[in-house]
Amino acid sequence: MTEIQIKNLIKEYEKEYIEFMEIEKLPQYKIDFFEINVEESDAAGFASAAQAYYNTKTDEHILRICKSSEIPRYIVFHEFTHILDTEMYAKQDSWKYMALSGYTEYHAAQVELMIMLGADSIQTQDFSFTVDVEIGNSTDRNYLNSRHQLVVNMMNRTDFPRDIEALKTTVGVLYNYFGVRSICKMYAKDYTEEVDNTIIIQKLSKVLFEEINSFMVGWFNEAQVELSFVSYMKIMWPMLQSYFGKE
Repeated sequence: MTEIQIKNLIKEYEKEYIEFMEIEKLPQYKIDFFEINVEESDAAGFASAAQAYYNTKTDEHILRICKSSEIPRYIVFHEFTHILDTEMYAKQDSWKYMALSGYTEYHAAQVELMIMLGADSIQTQDFSFTVDVEIGNSTDRNYLNSRHQLVVNMMNRTDFPRDIEALKTTVGVLYNYFGVRSICKMYAKDYTEEVDNTIIIQKLSKVLFEEINSFMVGWFNEAQVELSFVSYMKIMWPMLQSYFGKE
């Protein structure tokens, strides 16, 4: 696809997102294009075909799109949710933008999975599914477990946390898993917890993990979003101190 074709596709997705989320509009954003760096992707443990960034100083949202990858609707909806959350909860506030990182990854994962499951609206009523329903080339059960396994793999790396960006990415993946799990908890008729959280507990502490594990469930109101800032920073500060202590 050409850049013009991609931009037209993104604009179509934007219209669908506004309807799906039942909002009046999405904040203005700039589209930038990039190519995936294989070495950086290998170092991070995964590659992303789209990314959303926000400049708190210029109040500018940027949607980065990989020109050489497929651009599924659910991935763009995920990034649109980051843009929307940032505008709502962290506008021109660098501290809030950092602290929002956990919640917005959780929320974006919720929206993404609802799209993958075929929901008509974020406010859909009487929505339900089974964990063995097919989504893409897999099932919801396998998708959920793969999200958890990615967290485990990243935290199990001998160089974890390799740097601050790797730390932020890994914790973001944890919140992504919580977002996927929350949809399963709310709407899957046969959901059961099947994962081993040992490595996550080791990295976070049992008390902190249990606090966040029980908190990250359901759709959040504004007060819960604000509370999520506190729990996210409870994870980040000790790990940052541990990271800097290695240097």
